[in-house]
Amino acid sequence: MDENRSVMTGRGLSGFDLKCIAVFSMLVDHIGAFLFPSQVWMRYVGRLAFPIFGFLVVEGFLHTRSMTKYMGRLLLFALISEVPYDLVCYNTLVYKDHQNIFFTLLLALICMYALQTFREQFLQAVGVLVVVGALTHYIIKPDYGIGGIVMILCFYLFRMRRMEQFLSVAAINICYYGEIQRAGALALIPIWFYNGKKGPSAKYFFYAFYPIHLFLLYLIRRYVIYVV
Repeated sequence: MDENRSVMTGRGLSGFDLKCIAVFSMLVDHIGAFLFPSQVWMRYVGRLAFPIFGFLVVEGFLHTRSMTKYMGRLLLFALISEVPYDLVCYNTLVYKDHQNIFFTLLLALICMYALQTFREQFLQAVGVLVVVGALTHYIIKPDYGIGGIVMILCFYLFRMRRMEQFLSVAAINICYYGEIQRAGALALIPIWFYNGKKGPSAKYFFYAFYPIHLFLLYLIRRYVIYVV
């Protein structure tokens, strides 16, 4: 079997469908986090988003026609999203100690690229992983941190071994993070039904949705919720 094919084939959800589920989950999560923090159930719903996005980044890595453009898009939207992210999370234009999820996805993509490029050069691959790990822990500090990158790498490294893939991702969600993130293991249910097909193309909508919805939530919280 071709190693560049996903193990999730022949079932009912396209990549577009998974993105819709992840975006809806993320929106519910952020509405709960930033507007209705007492509604904890919304945070549980939101735990499905990151594992699905992580899985889709692996799919994107395996099928992209231009790795440079793919990395460039993630970097561009990481930079665009940072101000809305800092505003809604920390009420400031610049917050240096925690960065948005696009940085997590980009760093994981760099790790996958290193593992593929230096497949026969162990020390070079390890070197890149160590550098990315250090950047993640000490400088960039992206959302979900090292655990998020490892989760995505599990999707990648075990892509041809579904049992190991699911067990490792479930273990990270259940054991590495706090109680609420345990619900992230449920994201494996829609991922199970991924049919290997891209579906309708609306990639820039999904990229743009992240910073736009964060900024709108910031405005609502500042000028509506706090005023009423």
